[in-house]
Amino acid sequence: MQNETNTLRAQFELQALPLMQELFGQAYHLTRNRADAEDLVQETYIRGLRKFAQFEQGTNLKAWLSRILFNQFINDYRRSKRRVAEVYVEGVDQMIGQEDPVVEAYELSTMNATEIAKDQSFLESLDEELKGGLEEMDGRYRDVLLLNTVGNLSYRDIAKKLKLPIGTVMSRLHRAKTFLRERFSTREVSLA
Repeated sequence: MQNETNTLRAQFELQALPLMQELFGQAYHLTRNRADAEDLVQETYIRGLRKFAQFEQGTNLKAWLSRILFNQFINDYRRSKRRVAEVYVEGVDQMIGQEDPVVEAYELSTMNATEIAKDQSFLESLDEELKGGLEEMDGRYRDVLLLNTVGNLSYRDIAKKLKLPIGTVMSRLHRAKTFLRERFSTREVSLA
């Protein structure tokens, strides 16, 4: 067992370390901050190493790690939004009785994409630039993006929910992410 773990680690280092500079570029593009980008890449490599046994050898490792990086970025972004809300609720006496942000996050994960896109508490949790990007995005792409990133649904679950082929789901998710990257690359905006 230990030999197998060491072998996987050696394979991961051999294949993944040469990609670090490119992943850092992607992370910096998303975070617009060197320290945050370094943290994001580090977390990506930690998660990649843990899940490397699931990686299908012969497929695109860079794409696999990029997906991990983007998912980690979205998770960190959501966590930061929730954390701010929790501190605010706990720190203000008049806010007692407000719904718990964790409960709200759970409720978002059970909604369909259209409901999420119109949910006032979700929309208020976004900064104006990100909200604007989602509003400008084609609804087909936005639905897939929200179900994947906010609802935490897999490609298969999204395909079933929207009655689409998995390939279409993957294509729409890619287009949604590309749209947001292009929108935010032309402006000096931080998503965090």
